[in-house]
Amino acid sequence: MEEKKLSLSQALALGLGNIIGAGIFVMAGVSITAAGPAALLAFLITAVYAMSVGLNNAELASVFPKVEGGVYSFALLSLGETIGFLVGWFRVIGYAISGGATALGFSGYLITTFSLPSFLYFLLAILLIIVLIIIDYLGLKLAAEIESILVVLNILGLVIFSITALVISGIRLQNFSPFLPHGITGVLTASNIAFFAYSGFNTIATLTPSVKEGERTVPKAIVLSLLISAFLYMLVTFSMVDAIGYKNFKTNSAPLQLVLSTIHAPFYVYFFVNLTAILATITVTLSTIIATERTMVQMELDNLLPKVKGGKLSILLIIGLVMIASLGLGNVEVIALVSNFGIVFSYMLSGIEVAVVRHRGLRGVFKSPGFPFVQIISVILSGVFIYSLGFQSLLIGFVTLLIGLVIHSIHKEIMKKEGIFSRKK
Repeated sequence: MEEKKLSLSQALALGLGNIIGAGIFVMAGVSITAAGPAALLAFLITAVYAMSVGLNNAELASVFPKVEGGVYSFALLSLGETIGFLVGWFRVIGYAISGGATALGFSGYLITTFSLPSFLYFLLAILLIIVLIIIDYLGLKLAAEIESILVVLNILGLVIFSITALVISGIRLQNFSPFLPHGITGVLTASNIAFFAYSGFNTIATLTPSVKEGERTVPKAIVLSLLISAFLYMLVTFSMVDAIGYKNFKTNSAPLQLVLSTIHAPFYVYFFVNLTAILATITVTLSTIIATERTMVQMELDNLLPKVKGGKLSILLIIGLVMIASLGLGNVEVIALVSNFGIVFSYMLSGIEVAVVRHRGLRGVFKSPGFPFVQIISVILSGVFIYSLGFQSLLIGFVTLLIGLVIHSIHKEIMKKEGIFSRKK
């Protein structure tokens, strides 16, 4: 029986579930530490960047409405097999590792909130991955319905946090001076941190074939998800700085809890916001699993990955095993650098891809406004973001790229001997 198509609200929920997730509950404090009150500017710059890439992906989703691989498929269809594989290679690695890290975030919040024994740290993360793998296997419709409920709670939690902080603290303009304590370098660092709290909108692009009138609905969902998340991120960041000042966050991994405890917020608010942080890690992990699965399925259909016996179940088992294995890495920061490089690399190409498909005369229902300026902005800002990632990230990203090229070359030769070629349509 054919799976029912998703509505605009459900596609939007899945996208917001991957954007408004653990990132804002953890990364807002780190961004404020890096840039001071100018973290507001960092989130604004990042919102502009994310919107330029989002408009690119919205147009590409409209031009190629029948593919499930998102940015991977767009790269394959517009820039060719090798670039397409590299984008898919980076995305699958990034999705799987970040999903494992988010699962650990879930267990950490759960143990802290309910004072559970610390030895459950890894067990709870493994349990979450298994449960969400099962949910994805049971159907995208079920996943979307669960995600819709959780996303509403996440948004409600962030709004309640911001209102509580502003009402109790009042407007403290002195906390916003000096505005640029760490200069432009701090803003660039904070922008990089903030970007990865936005980047989940690509999940929506992978859903196009499963959405009602996907070529029309998906572009709307992408743009709406970025507008909603940008507003919430700015609101949360403003209320955090306003409440306790930028110097107090340092490397605290639960900055919203820090704010609420410092201003002596009511316990029920403190508990509810903490609960939404737990829910956020669930929504991100679920969205990550969905995006990983659909990218791998599309790469398999395109003959850029070996065929996996057992179909969707086997692919989900592989994803689950990789995520669980990543839990044992101890420090996922180095691996995350690879993910970060790959994400920006794939998004940098999106502006070029739009130019290529327009040159070919391909048109969808949605066309990005401001062509070619929006596309040029997305490419330039991508270059700035990659540069500001730092030498270590660039080195690891380059090595990962080389490994991907070797794997692709070997697989390509095997496919040639068997008379199988990649599918580009």
